[in-house]
Amino acid sequence: MKVSYFFSMLLLVILSSCGGAKNNASTPEQITAIKELLDSKEYRIENQWAMPTVSSSMMRLANSGLAGPGSNVQRINLIGNTNYLEVKGDSVKAYLPFFGERQMGGGYNSEGEGIQFEQVVTDMKTEYVEAKKRYLVTFSANNGTESFDINLLVYPNNKTSLSVNSSQRDFITYDGTISPLPEKKD
Repeated sequence: MKVSYFFSMLLLVILSSCGGAKNNASTPEQITAIKELLDSKEYRIENQWAMPTVSSSMMRLANSGLAGPGSNVQRINLIGNTNYLEVKGDSVKAYLPFFGERQMGGGYNSEGEGIQFEQVVTDMKTEYVEAKKRYLVTFSANNGTESFDINLLVYPNNKTSLSVNSSQRDFITYDGTISPLPEKKD
């Protein structure tokens, strides 16, 4: 009797925890607000997490215990660290901390340790992916010595996933949020 009561209670707890998640379906208003923000080309992405490519070198780093609190080799906490991607018209500016391996080129700290660029882009495309209910922004950038292919997924709840494919570094993805550019104070 006690065993069946225990299993009944366990089953009840499991079923109630599964049903507790709310459906995060986007509303037409959220989709419209994100579309307007992307169309304005005046927005900033700030990331809370970096997800580097896990390689044998990154695993050695993880095994050394150097990952900070709340971080591991697959997911690094960026809260409190400067990082951004800003779009203002056709100009794009970025500073993204990089975790991973540099494959070639680049002298010792010649361009800083992060992914950095500031330039006018001519190939930026924004499209709405109906099946996934999200926007995809793509463009290419470079900093004179390194080129980057950027893919930005923007969800109606203002969450983002930013992927950077570099000519000299391992692939990396960042999770963050999008917001309008802050007003300049005179």
